[in-house]
Amino acid sequence: MYYRLFAILIFLTGCTSQVWQAPSYDEHITGFYGVADEDLLIVTGKKYSYIFEASDKFKNILALSRSMDFTPVYSTFKLDKENNVAGEFTLVAVQPSNVTELRALGFVDRKYRPGNMEIIFPMTGKRYVVDGDYPFEQLAGHHYVLVEMPVGGADKAGKIIATPAAIVVDAVVAIPVMSIFAIGALIN
Repeated sequence: MYYRLFAILIFLTGCTSQVWQAPSYDEHITGFYGVADEDLLIVTGKKYSYIFEASDKFKNILALSRSMDFTPVYSTFKLDKENNVAGEFTLVAVQPSNVTELRALGFVDRKYRPGNMEIIFPMTGKRYVVDGDYPFEQLAGHHYVLVEMPVGGADKAGKIIATPAAIVVDAVVAIPVMSIFAIGALIN
C-alpha cells in the first residue's frame, strides 16, 4: 500500500518545477563536416543543422575519433531567439592504452573516473537548415542532444499565472502523503 502512495506522490509532486522547465527537443545528430579552410564545423541533425566555430585542433581530434575509441558526451545545448546555440561537447577515452598521445592532444584525467581521460570543447554556433552536398562524416550509432529553446514573454506570463496553482497542488499532495509515510514509519 505504501508503495502505491509513494508512486502517486512522485507522479503528482514537482508540478512547480515542471511549470518552469524550459521547452526543449531531442536532436538526432547524424553527421559532421569540418570545413578545411575555415574554423567551422557543420553538424547535421534530423531536424536541423548547426554551424559551430571549431579550431583545427577540435576538427583533428574529431577526425581521430574514426581510428580511436572515444565516447561522446553532450551537455544540454541552449538556443536563443536569434538561433544562436551553445553547449559543451566532451570526448571520453575509457581506460586508454595511449595515455601519452592523448595528453599531447590535450586530454586530461577525468575527475570522478580514474583511468579515463577527457577533453571538453565549449561550442557556440547557429542553427540552420543546410542545403547542398557536403562530404559529411556519418556517425555510427545514435547520438542525441537535448536542445533547450528560448521562452517568450507570453510563456513566462503563463508560467507566472500557473505557479500559485502548482504550488498548491505540491503542498496539498506532498504534505498529507509525507505525513502518512512518517506516521507509518513511527507505527512500524
